[in-house]
Amino acid sequence: MLTTCRFHENYQLFLKIQLTTLYKADTKRLLSFSNSSTALWLLNLDSAIPYLCEHYSSIGRPAEFDPVDLLRSLILMTKEHVFGITKWVQSLRDDRVLAVLSGFSPDNTPSVGTFYNFLARFWLEFCDNPKERRLRLRPARRKLRKKKSDNLKKGDKMPNKRPYVVARLVKQILKGRRLLKRPERLMQFIFARCIVDKSITMGLIPTQPSADPNILNLISGVAGDGTTAKAAASHLGIKVCDCQKNGIYQCECSRRFSDLETNWGWDSNKEVYFYGRTLYPLTSTHALYDLPLFLTIG
Repeated sequence: MLTTCRFHENYQLFLKIQLTTLYKADTKRLLSFSNSSTALWLLNLDSAIPYLCEHYSSIGRPAEFDPVDLLRSLILMTKEHVFGITKWVQSLRDDRVLAVLSGFSPDNTPSVGTFYNFLARFWLEFCDNPKERRLRLRPARRKLRKKKSDNLKKGDKMPNKRPYVVARLVKQILKGRRLLKRPERLMQFIFARCIVDKSITMGLIPTQPSADPNILNLISGVAGDGTTAKAAASHLGIKVCDCQKNGIYQCECSRRFSDLETNWGWDSNKEVYFYGRTLYPLTSTHALYDLPLFLTIG
């Protein structure tokens, strides 16, 4: 159950109190986080509260940690280049500065399970039975290596397994269909309201008036391009067979994978195969900086 979320003004007040104490205790240590502390001081996540509250029950045991603080902590994790929930949880327990910047009391920080529970709410799976899907066994995904017979050169793309899929999607969207079954849609809503809207208000992303009064101002220039995103999950999966007990260490038995959406792809820029996903961002082209407008994961 979620009773309330802390607004950005209250978070700033919390920082003023906590950072004053930390500054007196270890000034040099605190100043080393000046970039992160400035970014979080300016990052107003109030617009994310309605979206986060929708995914918490109104009854039952109250949530121990504010979801806004959990989201802010994950943002801080990426800024500090820590990739891994387990490692980050230990960092919060060992470093009072990281705990305070996240919005937590230094003596009470979230556990690994708390973060994974939040991510389960944050990542909106669209299957009927997510647990059954995660336990499903799949064939082993052997590491791919470039062969001379592949004939893939710099700039070449892998053959399209579903030709004309984009044309079909565009045709359906023009008829009124909306693609709501995107697991990252909550992330997209929060990014749009907390980051893109603020950038437009500050003039960082230029807009031009729309001819239709029912449509908001249009962004002046937009460009899109795909890129590769390597997965932290292993392509080997988790073996559930008894082959190792029988002395067979390289079996072809089906296994369980922690990330079901990842697969092998071809990075045409680096000319190597990679295991992960594709990231497709839309960016503003007429701004001083190429600021992102929309992110989707394939």
